[in-house]
Amino acid sequence: MKQSRRQGGTHWLRNTIIVLLFCGIAGTILAAIQFNLHPERTSASASLQFSFDNAAVGNGPNYYPFNVDGLSSDEVLEEALTSTGLEGKYTPDQLRDNLVVVGQYPENLVEQVMSYDSLMDFKANRELTVTEFHPTLFRVSLYNDFDKGISRADLEGLLAAILSSYRTYFGKTCALHLDWKDDAIYNIEDYDYLQQLEIMEEVMQQQSRYALDVDDLLPHFSNDGQGFNDISVRMNSLIDNDVVNLNATITINALTHDIARLITQYQFEIRDLSNNLEKKTEQLERLNKLIDSYEKNEVIYLSTSDTLTKIDGNSSETYDQLVKARKSVSDDITEIESKIKTYQIKLADLMNKNDSISQSTAAVKPVTAGEEQGDQQTDAETMAVEEITELSKEEIEAAAAEAEAAGKRQIEALERNISTLNDKRANVTQSFQTLLNAYDGQQVNERMVSTFNYRYDTPKYLSGAFIKQIIKTAGPLCVVGFILCLIVLIINRKREMDGRE
Repeated sequence: MKQSRRQGGTHWLRNTIIVLLFCGIAGTILAAIQFNLHPERTSASASLQFSFDNAAVGNGPNYYPFNVDGLSSDEVLEEALTSTGLEGKYTPDQLRDNLVVVGQYPENLVEQVMSYDSLMDFKANRELTVTEFHPTLFRVSLYNDFDKGISRADLEGLLAAILSSYRTYFGKTCALHLDWKDDAIYNIEDYDYLQQLEIMEEVMQQQSRYALDVDDLLPHFSNDGQGFNDISVRMNSLIDNDVVNLNATITINALTHDIARLITQYQFEIRDLSNNLEKKTEQLERLNKLIDSYEKNEVIYLSTSDTLTKIDGNSSETYDQLVKARKSVSDDITEIESKIKTYQIKLADLMNKNDSISQSTAAVKPVTAGEEQGDQQTDAETMAVEEITELSKEEIEAAAAEAEAAGKRQIEALERNISTLNDKRANVTQSFQTLLNAYDGQQVNERMVSTFNYRYDTPKYLSGAFIKQIIKTAGPLCVVGFILCLIVLIINRKREMDGRE
């Protein structure tokens, strides 16, 4: 009986192995069919690592928030297609639809975000609760769905070109830089002298403010002994000295390309400022009336059976805001009045010069018998004309030539000084750019934005993807086959026990 039981066990084991082999073969065949019908996507992938300061808090080298959306921008994708010579074969939209970027997060991130500390927990060792997380490691994958026939070299080359182009793009958009090209923005020679100074002053003020902002972020950074605060000091020095002096020269001597055009501009500025002044004055009057009639509420005490509650009104805060607004409007009115006065002085200087030119023209103009000089001029003007008309033609021409030469000398000197100021401003701007480049050179490079771990994944029978498919398909079949064999074994054992009885 023992021998028959042993033989029965041997037969069962043999049959079980046969069944499992059959299930494995069947599962493998089914897995191969499924693998061919629904193959895994072919892709080239790589890791993108950000390792500069503040990357972990989501800020770029320029201290502004950054992300990896630039990987799918037209600028990056077009540059990648151009560098690989595939710009005519594929489009940025095709690449964008098949580009996947996934950030790498800690496995226990959800636990860290959802955790909290009890107010009654007085343990010495406490963990910092995570409220937000910014990944610095990303996995970038480019799939071949846009062209199933693309070669491995082209797919990997496209991915490498995209990452290389993005590194350049990141350096331009997330680094500290000075986006300023004189020729592309303005040509100061096309403007009048005062407008030239206004343009340069505005440029210098903007760059000075930018330099101060950067200095607040990087107070200890310097290059060749120069910091960002030095740039602001140099710009302000040009404004306070050179610009002010040249403005005074232009105003006093009424130097301009076109007097009539400048007079029209000043008249427009005066009218515009006067309208603004009228509105501000009305606003100030309304504020004064509102403040004068405003009543502050007293403190209210609310009494109950066993408590006394103090309730403070917010009327004092409202009153303080009204007073603050009145001061702001008053300051605006003072500033507007100052500007109007300045334009009026400049306009008066131009009008005086224009009158002098008109008088000189009248002096050299021949006087005919039909003209009635007494009805058109005052006695003083008539005397001036008579004195000038007594001069010989040669003396008048010499005086006019001398006046014209003096005016030309003033204008030539002014143009030289404006050109010198522009050169000084350009030198400071270049120093600013050099300083920013020095900082960017430390922050944005291949070590700070790096790519590594390149991999090419494609569906094939000798691959991990196919093995996973076999396990998912053949595994359940083998389990079912083994369970059936166990059921057969149990039935046989039960029959043997029934036969013995």
